[in-house]
Amino acid sequence: MLRVGLFCRGVGLLSNLLGFKDGGRADDGSSGAPFIIRPAAPEDLEPALRLILSPAGSTADARSIQDFINFGRDRGIDLGGLHVALRSGKIVSGMLPVVSPGRTMLILCPPGTQSKATDAATAQLLAPVCRHGAAQGIELAQTLIDPQDTALETIFTDGGFARMAELHYLQGQPPAGIALPDLPPGMAWTAYSAETHNLFGRNILDSYQSSLDCPALNGRRDIDDIIAGHQASGSFDPKLWFLLREGDTPLGVLLLSESLRSDSIELVYLGLTPAARGRKLGELMMRQAYATVSARNQPRLCLAVDSQNTPALKLYYRHGMHRIASKLALLRDLRKNA
Repeated sequence: MLRVGLFCRGVGLLSNLLGFKDGGRADDGSSGAPFIIRPAAPEDLEPALRLILSPAGSTADARSIQDFINFGRDRGIDLGGLHVALRSGKIVSGMLPVVSPGRTMLILCPPGTQSKATDAATAQLLAPVCRHGAAQGIELAQTLIDPQDTALETIFTDGGFARMAELHYLQGQPPAGIALPDLPPGMAWTAYSAETHNLFGRNILDSYQSSLDCPALNGRRDIDDIIAGHQASGSFDPKLWFLLREGDTPLGVLLLSESLRSDSIELVYLGLTPAARGRKLGELMMRQAYATVSARNQPRLCLAVDSQNTPALKLYYRHGMHRIASKLALLRDLRKNA
């Protein structure tokens, strides 16, 4: 039950490409010379990505870099916002803003404590990257980091970012032989289309009321930006967006998407209006989600959820999902300093 599309979780797809390593380590650039901060030149791309894609204590290998470049090409990711920090002619750190529909961007950078020089360089890259984003009309910037990476968290909080949520990434397999659930009398699904766009938008906003799903985002985004972000998660197919109604009364939405580079369906957002809660409709929506995964011949359903959203976690765990990773989401509103 996460509301921010590519902004907060679709980039979980990017995380599938992070973490390759070859056992190397970045030079700590210990000369003490000042850093040169500038937009990346074409020849900076591979050495900068080698640092950005590195797990702590290692450097990424050539295959992981090329996988990322291919992934970016598939997703239409613009690498033109990449900035680098150099010392004595050597790249010490890099920072890549991944812009998504809905006027948001996710910042990718090396993990903390690679070296003192890398941490210092990363800190100096943050302001120019945020200014670059604001100049492009980006309103919200986010980063997703290892919850144990206190060094990188400090860099971002010192740079004006605040904790939004710790996200738990879950996945599960549809039960064998699962079929689309029968709806209670008077209930029906409404499909997403240009004609129902506003209906979906109103229902999504209604589902945010008293929600435990990333409440720090409340009121920060226009509904059209929210929907654009959801549509940018994976490969958008309107046939995978469902609105549950009882008569003419909307009850909730279930938004699914096919992942571009993995064999799964992503649960982009599941939300119920306050009046629809407590009726076990979340159970119905999870059966609908799993049945859709099975009908599409995909082996698993994946999602990200706010770790403080206890009702959602209980729902997902009841349906056999398990946690595979966690990320700390940090947020900065670029409009305040634009």
